[in-house]
Amino acid sequence: VMGISEEMKAKDLVEVLYPVFDGHIYCLDLATGAATRDPITVGFGFKGTASVDPRGYPLLYAGQGLNDTNGRIGPFRYRIFDLIQNKEIYGIAGKDAVAYRSWGAFDSSALINWQTDTLLEPGENGLFYKVKLNTAFDAAAGTVSISPEITKLRYKTAVSSKYGIESSTVAYRNLIYFSDNDGNIVCLDINTLEPVWAFNAQDDSDATMVLEETEDGVFLYHGNTLDKRGALAGTANDVCQLRKLNALTGELVWQYDVPVVYESYLNGGMLATPLLGANDFADLVIFNVCKTTSHAAGTLLALDKESGQVVWSRSLPAYSWSSPIAIRGEDGKSYGIFCDSAGVMHLFDPRSGEDLSTLSIGANCEASPSAYGNMIVVATYACKIYGIRIS
Repeated sequence: VMGISEEMKAKDLVEVLYPVFDGHIYCLDLATGAATRDPITVGFGFKGTASVDPRGYPLLYAGQGLNDTNGRIGPFRYRIFDLIQNKEIYGIAGKDAVAYRSWGAFDSSALINWQTDTLLEPGENGLFYKVKLNTAFDAAAGTVSISPEITKLRYKTAVSSKYGIESSTVAYRNLIYFSDNDGNIVCLDINTLEPVWAFNAQDDSDATMVLEETEDGVFLYHGNTLDKRGALAGTANDVCQLRKLNALTGELVWQYDVPVVYESYLNGGMLATPLLGANDFADLVIFNVCKTTSHAAGTLLALDKESGQVVWSRSLPAYSWSSPIAIRGEDGKSYGIFCDSAGVMHLFDPRSGEDLSTLSIGANCEASPSAYGNMIVVATYACKIYGIRIS
């Protein structure tokens, strides 16, 4: 039904769906990297991570990062794909007269609520979209369709001037969270789209936050970049601010500052999602901060969740935008993985930060690795998608 080759249908297939900067969505066999079907061609580059439908419906959601391909200009769209027909069936226009900002890219990854048939997606135009999909899937007939109804939220705070959201949405019950280019961390009631609280993080915040529910409460972990503060006189403000917030009230629990180098054209600070510790490193949260000791370098550090104090810190000769992930080995231990701007993948011990193994993947890797079983998939500036087996 889904256009997968007969050879692939005959095996226990795990399919990789990877939208990339060349304007294609590649469909690959996880085990071998062989194509499972023809790529979906859009013609304009993707930047954000795609979302698959959590209900198992054959739908893929992906945001367009650029509208210029070798001088050919097209419209910005957040795109929804039918994986039976392998084509786009709907798009949200990024250029919107309602928005405070004209830049129409969609770097954020969508959240899909399977219970309400709703898609949540922030835009770089500064709008937040709540989309009732009205999905109809008939497995027997081999058809899927949507009839979206879009609600848009436009907002501003006392510090808003640049507008635009590049982080992805975090959800907890009826509350959703995102951070924006002005440094606003926003909490909304998703049922009403009414603001619950907003926190001024003081600078551009592109990295998606992580949330944890504990016996002591519900908390967010966040880090910002050095952007508008870097243009101020002196270097007193040249820090990346790592924070823990009460997710229900917006109150600051702790803050830890990491000195970073200012570049007007390429921000220093945090552009990777933090790694929330679990299992044998459940007391830690790991942050990947770029341009710390120099324009080329970075720092990977673990903070104690309770106190915000440094448990370990390591210098990276090549900075990283790649969000660290954790996997568990057959020995029951946790292992961390991230990539860097020198094209090196690191397998590290999240308890100490020490590298256990490294692997060259050819060129700068801004992407975050994805894990399934003992396989890691990631793409790099070498214009290749790598499948790496962990053993």
